Amino acid sequence: MDDRKSIIDRVMEATDATKNRVSQGVSASPMMSATKERAEAVRVRAQSAALSQLNLATREDVARIQASLDRIEAAVNDLAKRVPEGRAAKPRAPRAKAAPDS
Repeated sequence: MDDRKSIIDRVMEATDATKNRVSQGVSASPMMSATKERAEAVRVRAQSAALSQLNLATREDVARIQASLDRIEAAVNDLAKRVPEGRAAKPRAPRAKAAPDS
């Protein structure tokens, strides 16, 4: 079992070493660097395009909405002050039930 483990360990170490050598060689290659740069530029453009398609509110939009809500709240408060407190709302007349179709 120990021989088998050591063989597996050696294969794993060799695999890791090879992977590291290849990735270092790829990073040093000017063609791969240029490809990485182009891919990054495409990614950034795609991300910008996707974000521009979202309808996200700007700070100005939020401020405008908040100002509108403040005006509406003030108008509701003003109307509430005009309604006499002792006055109850009129009850609604009950709806007539429709005759069943027979």
